[in-house]
Amino acid sequence: MTVGTAAPQVTLPHGGQLRGLWEQGVRVFRGVRYAQAPSGTLRFAAPVPASPWLGVRNATEFAPMAPQLPRTARADASMLGGDDCLAVNVWAPPAEPGACLPVMVWVHGGGFFRGAASEPLYDGASFARQGVVFVSLQYRLGIDGFLHFEDEGEAGSRGGAAPANRGLLDLLAALQWVREHISAWGGDPAQVTVFGQSAGAGALACVLGMPASRGLLLRAILQSPSVACQTLQEAAAARRAVAALVGVAPSLAALGAAARPAVLHAVHRLAADPALRQQHGLGIRNFFPLRPVVDGQVLVAPPLQALAQQWAAHPPDLQVLVGSNAEEMRLYHVPGGAMDRVTEAQVLAFAQEVGLGADAVQALRTTLPPTPPTPGELLCALQSDFYYRVPAQRIAALASRWARSAHAYEFAWPSPQWRGRLGAAHGVELPFVFGNLHTATGQELTGPRPPTALAATMHQGWVAFAQWGDPGWAPYAGVQPLVQRFGVASPACAPHPEPARFSLWDGLL
Repeated sequence: MTVGTAAPQVTLPHGGQLRGLWEQGVRVFRGVRYAQAPSGTLRFAAPVPASPWLGVRNATEFAPMAPQLPRTARADASMLGGDDCLAVNVWAPPAEPGACLPVMVWVHGGGFFRGAASEPLYDGASFARQGVVFVSLQYRLGIDGFLHFEDEGEAGSRGGAAPANRGLLDLLAALQWVREHISAWGGDPAQVTVFGQSAGAGALACVLGMPASRGLLLRAILQSPSVACQTLQEAAAARRAVAALVGVAPSLAALGAAARPAVLHAVHRLAADPALRQQHGLGIRNFFPLRPVVDGQVLVAPPLQALAQQWAAHPPDLQVLVGSNAEEMRLYHVPGGAMDRVTEAQVLAFAQEVGLGADAVQALRTTLPPTPPTPGELLCALQSDFYYRVPAQRIAALASRWARSAHAYEFAWPSPQWRGRLGAAHGVELPFVFGNLHTATGQELTGPRPPTALAATMHQGWVAFAQWGDPGWAPYAGVQPLVQRFGVASPACAPHPEPARFSLWDGLL
């Protein structure tokens, strides 16, 4: 296929056609629905595949993002997005159908209640220019995707109107759509790499532990996987908290009938205010109010446990690349000055909540600069390890044991933002991975002069992994497994410098 002036078109297996756009030599198709709009009786139902059609449909505009509020929403903020959000976007190089190009499928993060595939940071053109068919997808968020209803008499995960973990079911439906349709763009359905960051990576970690995911992917990249899930009791507390703030009963009928903006504001308030979460019975470890729930049906165990059980029973033909950032929680504690307001009592309360003893906290304290660290620095380190860094290491270890191969990385480039205090915070690696340093969000994370050579190295490593299963550094294997470190110096592969710090969490994560 050659680049021309006519709009690119593809024909899907059912015979319907899509018309996209040429953008700088790349075919772009936006807003391709993989499931029917989850509205009305479908709002809390399992995803229903999109219906086939005859003729040509335009695929030139993004679908609405899942309903949400702006990140810094005021009390009068209007809702963003809409119900018809279950869509994918495709960036593809010129290629004939069935060209067998590698496929990468991106799952955005956002704490399970915000985020969108239409974010310019996630533009996939840089991957398409490397010969990859890039797909980004959207899934239900907030109460639509992750609020659990079963334990108060509602129809639940055993086949009723509101199955558990609807957002995870959306991911499976999107991956099934990719398997059935991506060859129309020249993609190889047998060579699919899924990748995501934060909640997106955590959702993928859940999906990887489900038998239903077998055969849908060959490789997985998990960036700062947020794998903490809720118990049924925690999920019930979250539902009651949202309902109390909205002023309705904590039931499917009442919350489904409530004004959407009021529900969104309730979730946003809970996410922004730790004291409010605790007031409504959500423990300190529940950093965000809504998460996947271990319901026993869709999600039979917490992700790390489910991966260990599934992979031991059925070693997967899977290649895994996983890593985290050195100072993850600075994203949440530095902007706004929360880092400087943390007390020693808050540090100890968090440690107690997650099962870490005083001796372990003291051991961590002695490893952190400056000496002694402030309470804010200590809490940031504890939470970075608990939420992201140790889960990434545990997944790497499981993949090294059971999967076909494992590779690990740590991103340690210190962002100069916020007067140099942001550091290697959560999400700072994203513009490097995507090669989209120029975007507004990218520059918000990196500042105006990020190292382009680091971006080129990371981007090419992700592409090489999708193409060959080898990002260009040694596998994570053996007694002293090697980790690729991306920092100020040239990227280097070496044993992780903090094994003792990770061992503090043995038996807890």
